[in-house]
Amino acid sequence: MSQIKGTLKVAYLLDMFPTLSETFILNEIIELKRQGLDIAAFSVSKPNEGVIHKEAERLARETYYFDDFRNLSNFNKACIYLYVHSYFIITSPFRYLRGLWFAYTIGKHKYVLSTFRAAVYFAFILKNSKANHIHAHFANSASEYAMLASMLCGMPFSFTVHAHDIFLGLRLIREKIELSKFVLAISSYNKRFIKERCPAVNENKIRVVHCGVDLKKLGVFSSNGNDEKRPFIILSVGRLVETKGFKYLLEACSVLLKKGISDFVCKIVGQGPLRNELEELAIGLGLEESVQFLGPLPSEKVFPLLSQADLSVLSSVVDRDGNMDGIPVYLMEAMALGKPVVSTYISGIPELVKDGAGILVPPEDSRALAEAIEEIYFMDRDGRKKMGLKGREIVEREFNLEKEVKKIRDLFLSPLELDNGHTN
Repeated sequence: MSQIKGTLKVAYLLDMFPTLSETFILNEIIELKRQGLDIAAFSVSKPNEGVIHKEAERLARETYYFDDFRNLSNFNKACIYLYVHSYFIITSPFRYLRGLWFAYTIGKHKYVLSTFRAAVYFAFILKNSKANHIHAHFANSASEYAMLASMLCGMPFSFTVHAHDIFLGLRLIREKIELSKFVLAISSYNKRFIKERCPAVNENKIRVVHCGVDLKKLGVFSSNGNDEKRPFIILSVGRLVETKGFKYLLEACSVLLKKGISDFVCKIVGQGPLRNELEELAIGLGLEESVQFLGPLPSEKVFPLLSQADLSVLSSVVDRDGNMDGIPVYLMEAMALGKPVVSTYISGIPELVKDGAGILVPPEDSRALAEAIEEIYFMDRDGRKKMGLKGREIVEREFNLEKEVKKIRDLFLSPLELDNGHTN
């Protein structure tokens, strides 16, 4: 796609980029570039994972990291802070004092004043990057840096809300929405969640734009049906944390064994703090021959596994802190490859898994999960294919990366504020 005349340059301000579990941000940036926008990535922290997606390697080299500044000596940091704060005091005194007063008046959030100090540095870097717009992912610290930097340099900003960033607390959400050009919610559930808890927010600014998958990229992976000579393959991909509900998937596998269904293998891809606990649970349930923990893998290694699977499962739950999934991209990828899926009635998942594309069960219900897996296990080839085609249709229509990113692109290019726009 040709470059847009008078190219808009968008600064993506992120807490940590790139990360293995947030391919949706990586894919969004790549697709926006393909659609003609100039995107520059700015990350507060460097990733600390040993595995990186192949497509992220180049973008990581081009990303500006605040960590590089934080690692300077205290003297050098103090000198730079003095310079950038003086710059805005001299060149934009009204904006600087407004931002400082704003940070002070909401100082009940203790981090805000220290965030302001760093935001001035970010504002200086962003201003010199020649960006025209700031966009942050997640409604936590990155969006706060974006909000304050916007106040300082006069550049419009927006942000995307996902999951933990709102489910664990709507920090300054009213102020952020009020000062932003627009807000993106990855599900209708998220939009309702914000409105129900903060009735005063301007919901017309919140636009529902789904994360999407690259159907062209997935198209190179053939989707193989079940070969009767091999076991029935169940695949589940996600961080090994409480919200993913892997405990219940293991218990469901144990239920299947007790019912005499033993010719299956459950492959779990991911890394996280619960790995040892889950491996011990698998052994305790007698699943040594039925469950494989494959560790963290980049997408180019996950997709071949997915193409060979017969069923994709994600047994999401609400954790003890109230955190939960949004709409997991893994489920979109599975459905795009025509795989039947089983998941739970959590958050925005019912917006994806619907119309016969899979089976949803109550969270934390191992027996219901086992019954759903069993139903698809005994389904004939045509039944599974029909279910998979339903899923593919939904992804093509509502979770297509190219289409969803075009909505974001159009919002970036819109010269108008969206206060009175149509809601989604």
